[in-house]
Amino acid sequence: MIKSLGIIIAATAILSANENPKGVEGLSKETRALLADEMKHIEKGMHHIFSSIVKGEYEEISKTATDIHNSFIFAQSLTETQRAELKANLPQGFIDLDRSFHAAAAKLSEAAEFEDKAAVEENFSTMTGLCVQCHSTYAAQRFHAFSEQ
Repeated sequence: MIKSLGIIIAATAILSANENPKGVEGLSKETRALLADEMKHIEKGMHHIFSSIVKGEYEEISKTATDIHNSFIFAQSLTETQRAELKANLPQGFIDLDRSFHAAAAKLSEAAEFEDKAAVEENFSTMTGLCVQCHSTYAAQRFHAFSEQ
């Protein structure tokens, strides 16, 4: 059963006003570009992981999941200004989902290293669920199907 959690957010999405009135819209152009790059990297990686899972390519799964884990925006070499900007504008719920997503990517990588098919499937499902929850919570205006729920 896919867990009801989600993470990937589009950089142009307007975040939920209930948690933070600024959200992504309050970020500088440069910081929004970093976030958008991370989201594109994650989307491409998720597609690659899916393809690798159905082929049983555990080494590829591990490598790509590690790449996703390492793309964690708060772990990147951000300037102090950008770090403060993210913390001031992004709601805590978004940050928590992002951290959970990247932690799940690390678990997926480890499961793939051990060729643990069930754990690979479970962690990929968790990551997918985190994407859905984040999009439905923080990017429903960009992903219209979620705004209708």
